[in-house]
Amino acid sequence: MNPVKRKLLQAWITKAKRDLLGAQQLAPNLPDLAIYHCQQAAEKALKSVFVLHDLEPSKTHNIDTLIREVSVFHPELSARLDEARYLSEYNQTYRYPNDPSEDLIPTPGELKKAFSVAINIYRDVTTILPQEVIGQRSNSSQQSNQQQPSKQQGPQQPKKQQSVDNELEL
Repeated sequence: MNPVKRKLLQAWITKAKRDLLGAQQLAPNLPDLAIYHCQQAAEKALKSVFVLHDLEPSKTHNIDTLIREVSVFHPELSARLDEARYLSEYNQTYRYPNDPSEDLIPTPGELKKAFSVAINIYRDVTTILPQEVIGQRSNSSQQSNQQQPSKQQGPQQPKKQQSVDNELEL
């Protein structure tokens, strides 16, 4: 694979992964931002498929449209269509103020579902990407994303940051 294309693919999938990690970290205190990052993670992962096929990523933020477009190349991705369709609304709903009388905070169940769907899309896309893209991205990302375990005991011990490649939970 051309090194420029490989780096661009790695950049797209790394951004998707970082959106998932950001969603996980934001979930307890800022669920509206977390759910927005779930939508962004799915969008960026799907747009990496365009790059894989030497196409300019579609300018849409609509997950339904993106899945339909990339399913032309990878029909197995269409299986995510029904569960992922609602992610598109989070690009606008939680990004911009609409009705000032509304409290736009997602429910814990809504956030958990969005996070699960985004992770599933991310994982589906990473199975499509060549190993040379995933292997190099995973190694460098895992090294930079993992903290050394602390020798302290008790509540002051920092949590080990998880990788999206492992199970993430909200």
